[in-house]
Amino acid sequence: EEEEEEEEEDWDGRLRRDNLDFEEEDGYSTRAVSFRTSHKSSKHGSPSLPLSSGADYERLDTRGYTSSTARRFLKDPTQIEYQLEEEVRLAEELNLVEGYVAEHVNEVREVLGVEKRPDLDRNVPSRRKGFLAQQEERKLKVLEIAQKYYRKQAPYTEFGEHLLPTGALHRILEKLDVAPSYFLLAMTNKQVLHAVYCTETWTSVNGEKFAGLWSSLTLAGKRCGDAHLLLSGMGPQRLGHVKEMNLSGVKSVTDDSLAIIAEQSPQLEVLLLGRRIDVGPQVTDVGIQDVAACCSRLRVLDLTWCTKVTDAGIKSVAEGCGELHSLNVAYCHLLTDASVLAVLGSCKKMTELLVESCDRISEQGIISIGQLAPRLKRLSLAGCSSGATTMSIIQLSRHCEALTTIDLTSISGLQDAGIWQLSRGCRWLQKLFLAWCVQLSDHSFVQVARNCPLLVELVGRGCVKLSDTSVMQLAQNCSYLQVLDVRGCRLVTQNGLDAMAMLLPSCMVLYDDSSLK
Repeated sequence: EEEEEEEEEDWDGRLRRDNLDFEEEDGYSTRAVSFRTSHKSSKHGSPSLPLSSGADYERLDTRGYTSSTARRFLKDPTQIEYQLEEEVRLAEELNLVEGYVAEHVNEVREVLGVEKRPDLDRNVPSRRKGFLAQQEERKLKVLEIAQKYYRKQAPYTEFGEHLLPTGALHRILEKLDVAPSYFLLAMTNKQVLHAVYCTETWTSVNGEKFAGLWSSLTLAGKRCGDAHLLLSGMGPQRLGHVKEMNLSGVKSVTDDSLAIIAEQSPQLEVLLLGRRIDVGPQVTDVGIQDVAACCSRLRVLDLTWCTKVTDAGIKSVAEGCGELHSLNVAYCHLLTDASVLAVLGSCKKMTELLVESCDRISEQGIISIGQLAPRLKRLSLAGCSSGATTMSIIQLSRHCEALTTIDLTSISGLQDAGIWQLSRGCRWLQKLFLAWCVQLSDHSFVQVARNCPLLVELVGRGCVKLSDTSVMQLAQNCSYLQVLDVRGCRLVTQNGLDAMAMLLPSCMVLYDDSSLK
């Protein structure tokens, strides 16, 4: 017990001596290390409050002692936190007082009876006033830029509070479909309503040109019920600027729908009506004639599965649309050679002709295609078993040297001589579809591989005479080949596929696992 009393006396002596030294050095006492540090790093250098007396506050300087020793003599564990909160509160009060004095120096001087400072006026603000003034100046500058730039490039008025440049908004709206995106956005606010209904071409202050948002109307993949009701609601103000119209997603397209298009869309250049057989467009020659009479700028026309259209409708298109360069009349079974001769005789810019499954087109009609349209780049004769014969393909290949894509699917009577002549005459071929041409042998595909080095896609599905020899020749000569379809070709083995994988690893080969040996 005597040793413990001596140790406590020795500790108290050291504690008092250190506290006295610290008071002489800094001019004021401290209650904790964290407190002393906060005093020294204080912005204003304000002195601490006088120490409270009593058991709750014990003057302690932890310099030279470990944290465990300091906690041992600290009776109140919340003392440091309490003092820190008190210091923060005092610092905030001091900042408020200093801010008030800095902002109202002359008023304080008047209360104290001191002469006012004449240099203090509104043009020389204090630090706090200066920061607010800079913020206000920056805000006014941004608004000035917005008024100069954003409003100038807006093709419509009242664009809102300059939230978004009209060019950026226009780019966003260009990526959306007219229906239903535009109609939903138009109901959000007045500013977006003006942006959505922008129809005319305009130029920004940077010289960037923007086309009207209503230049293209796409309803592909949408489950729209009645085209007549939909087009009637849009009105001539918007339909009058439409240049491309895709109604392949509309279930019901009739002659009344085409009458509205012909009346309100005189600038129309692209019209796509193609649908599946179950929901094919119910249009006749009357609707086609209305479009041909009013839309003279028409360049692309798709009438897939328009089974009620006859030669009279196609002849009216040939007479009224001289700029036509793409026509798709697939599965229009009522069309004959007269339609082909009329279109190719009047439309000299024709580059694409798709007459898939048009059974009434004869061999002479196929031959006339090559004679009247030597600039054709894409031709589809799939399913035309009566007209697409070996002789017609030979005559066609002698005239249409610019062909890049040809579809001869399901022409069962086609022989090797036709494909051999086609490969020699059309050396720019990139896509060749020969599915289910059962009479073709390796000789045809070897000639294609040697004469058409730019081939990108070859479909030989169902060609039962195609073997590994053709696959190896394609791998050696067609370095650009990306897709090869040999499904149903029983003579193709694993050796041919390995050769293709080794020579052309980037080519995707479609095959049946069950047919491999």
